[in-house]
Amino acid sequence: MKEKNSVSRRKFLKGAGVVAVGAGATALAACAPAAAPAPTAAPAKPAAPAPVVLKGATINWLGGSWSFLPELDPVISDFAKDWATQNGVTINFERESTNLAAKIQTAIETGKGANIIQLADAPAGWAKSLADVSTVAEKLSAEGGGYLPAAPFQCNDGSKWIALPLGQHNWFMNYRADWFKEAGYDIILWGFGGKEFNPDGSIALDSKETLAALDYFIKFHKQAGDPEEIAYDDGANNTNFNQGKISLTANVNTIYLPAKKNFPAVAEGMNHAIPPKGPAGRFGACTLPWWGILNHTKGADLDAAKAYIGDFMAMKNLGKFYKAGQGYILPLLPKYDSEDIWPSDPKLAIAKEMFKLALPAGYALKNQNKLASLMQSKLIVGKMFAQAAILNDSRKALDGALKDIADLKLLA
Repeated sequence: MKEKNSVSRRKFLKGAGVVAVGAGATALAACAPAAAPAPTAAPAKPAAPAPVVLKGATINWLGGSWSFLPELDPVISDFAKDWATQNGVTINFERESTNLAAKIQTAIETGKGANIIQLADAPAGWAKSLADVSTVAEKLSAEGGGYLPAAPFQCNDGSKWIALPLGQHNWFMNYRADWFKEAGYDIILWGFGGKEFNPDGSIALDSKETLAALDYFIKFHKQAGDPEEIAYDDGANNTNFNQGKISLTANVNTIYLPAKKNFPAVAEGMNHAIPPKGPAGRFGACTLPWWGILNHTKGADLDAAKAYIGDFMAMKNLGKFYKAGQGYILPLLPKYDSEDIWPSDPKLAIAKEMFKLALPAGYALKNQNKLASLMQSKLIVGKMFAQAAILNDSRKALDGALKDIADLKLLA
């Protein structure tokens, strides 16, 4: 469908916002010369492990709702209802969008309330309050062919798993293919080789690569960006894209899916791409929403929480969650590559390429530490780029970010 108004080269670019086997003892009888040898006793059977009794346990689940793609909440709730009935467990759900961190902190301080929490902020920031879920993670990893590196990086503290990843939010490049074609342009973005950390944990942000990326962003913002993009919140790029104000932004499928229903001309004219390869390589960014168990959870409640998570995240069940998301959240296990979970819409087909591509914040570290998690939750890098555009000065923006990081070290 062709829109009525033609788009100038200036306008089309406007707003590029971015689980022992026991050994049996053999008993031998003494042999007398006139007697036949005593028969060999059968190997002793190992004692069977005590069965885990879940009946009567309670799980209190606390997390945010999937407001951008509400089809996901029923997948979790419906499975929980059936699982709870089959296992004689009570599962209570509390979905909180505005005060989630405070409610989790209250549960931690009182030792009451939530057992399982769902968050998108890096689990390193909550590590002291999270139970060891390594046995669950190892079973899931074995089933799915071994977790992709992003999962242990963010959900393992180096000695144990402290969280279980639901998957990854992996941002596609959303762009107006019709406008780009009309203006004769391809998408051009660059990976400059900058990073937040060195592998030894030292800060690596102060580099010529970072400054080069900031310089590029300043120029890009001036020449092609929406002047208001610096102030965008999570939904603003969606709204502005679907209203025809911008032509390129990094996001999941929450622009395209609403557009199919409400802005068909936009949906018809847009498409998605993986990030183009730059001189330092091809990189995508992702966050990993996860479930963890608060470590005040004990006894049957702890057993039930682990069993529930392990069963829900088994491939046959979690696959339904991914399929319902149509690429909104992608798997972290390579065996999903051949599962029927991928979007059938050709404009979302790049989801299958993206799920092995992206890295979380601080990826150069062995495991994400508390400082890296704080930098992620406080949007240090995003703020740095915004300041560069506002100040028109890469060095001042970088210095501001370094000061913010120094302040965060006191909290890490």
